[in-house]
Amino acid sequence: MHNYYASAVRSMAGSWRAFLFGGFDPQGSISIDKIPGAFWVQALSVRAFGFHDWSVALPSVLEAVLTILVLYKVVKRWAGEAAGLLAALVMALTPIAAALAKSQISDTLLTLLLVLAAGAWQRSVLDDKPLWPCAVWIGLAFHVKMVQAWLVLPVFAIGYLLFAQRRRIWRLAAAGGVTLAVSSVWVVITLLTPAADRPYIDATADNDPLSMVLGYNAARRFHGGHGWRDLLSEHTFLQVGWMYPICLLAIVLGLLWTRRRSGFAMWGMWMAVHFAAFGFGQFRHAYYVVVLAPAAAALTGAGLVLFWRERSRQPWLLPTVVMVTAGWTLLLPHRSLTAAVAILALLAVLALLAARTSRSAALGAVIGLVAVLITPAAWTLSTDSYVARANAANPSADAKPRKPHLLSKEDRELLDFVRRGSGNARYVLAVDGAGPAATLISQAGASVLPMGGYSAKTPFPTAEQFRSLIHTGQLRYVQGKVTKPAKTVPQANVDWAAEHCEEVRAHLYDCAGK
Repeated sequence: MHNYYASAVRSMAGSWRAFLFGGFDPQGSISIDKIPGAFWVQALSVRAFGFHDWSVALPSVLEAVLTILVLYKVVKRWAGEAAGLLAALVMALTPIAAALAKSQISDTLLTLLLVLAAGAWQRSVLDDKPLWPCAVWIGLAFHVKMVQAWLVLPVFAIGYLLFAQRRRIWRLAAAGGVTLAVSSVWVVITLLTPAADRPYIDATADNDPLSMVLGYNAARRFHGGHGWRDLLSEHTFLQVGWMYPICLLAIVLGLLWTRRRSGFAMWGMWMAVHFAAFGFGQFRHAYYVVVLAPAAAALTGAGLVLFWRERSRQPWLLPTVVMVTAGWTLLLPHRSLTAAVAILALLAVLALLAARTSRSAALGAVIGLVAVLITPAAWTLSTDSYVARANAANPSADAKPRKPHLLSKEDRELLDFVRRGSGNARYVLAVDGAGPAATLISQAGASVLPMGGYSAKTPFPTAEQFRSLIHTGQLRYVQGKVTKPAKTVPQANVDWAAEHCEEVRAHLYDCAGK
């Protein structure tokens, strides 16, 4: 589990107020640093089954499976049964998709909702259906990853204008309105709720959800961005980039050789806008690229079927695809199955060049498919470990296992001490930042006040609020290191406690009666 989000999920499962607003701590004092859409699903799972590793991860498993099934239906509708099956296979063998299926990171739900949006868009284009269902899925995706969900808007808008049977501008305009309306639900509810009746919005200086959504999680991601370096780094590239040569060739030849160009164009633009956004922004985690996986899988499935159908007119095409993709695999920086890839690719090329019947050509194609998928499949299997042993903060394929965040002996002794002294106080402890609070909340359900939120820099609680909690008996113990001069509001609160309260343990201050 991701300790920070696991704490929020446990808190949200125990309080409908914390559930609605994404409260990080059991009292719902401060929110998490994003709209809690993905964590609503996880909190409901915990509410139904209790707080366990598996109940937190269960929604991600279901979301990953549903993404594969929905992608199969979308590609089948556009490019046929075989293309749909191949796309589903490639999606299932995409390393980062498998890694996230075992975690509680919200990008798995984001990917599912956007693939559902792609299916609704496709029905509008191919069957002259309304476009608003696509807008609803995007609006729901906004509640998962905010502005990132809107990256597909130009893709679907341009695709609709280019390929719809009847271009109805009013449908496009209505879809835009629906997208904005659905996307705004949580923000509007939060804005209309008095600040005293909801958590403080983390990652903001003004307690404004718009600052968190459009500032911290959007505009600030493009300040000093060095995304191209991270996007093209060997670790990130190996999560999703195995099929890129096939994808590129599929886009070019699909647009040139087929009448059903809409899918090749839409999935190609999908990849392009995400590459651009990640490249020019701050690329913080390798798992962000999972949103590229449906496009890579769809283009691979449709592309391979197109190459197969063109084998009589272009006998060089399939052998070239196998050689280029296998060569690409061998060039990528990894140390697995290189000999097997080289041998299988050679056998596939020889079989395809020597084929005289469809059956012998099919044998060569199957060997070639194994050659290009065997390495990403091995990386995907590398994620097959207990959720608790994974790098939960940045899950990826072939990640080095980390020990789970469990309560240490010192943590248990600290909790026993502050719980005995706190009585019926609202909080048993205040700490500097969400990090020190996360294990105590997620593993013990302790009512801890995480001053400063995720970054430990959010100005909450203010000095007045902090001292009021102490004066009214809602808070007795404060933990943190003294910082002179204090650079943040939480540091100033700790410094005040150090000056006015008794230090009963190292960096632990008893403020009873202050």
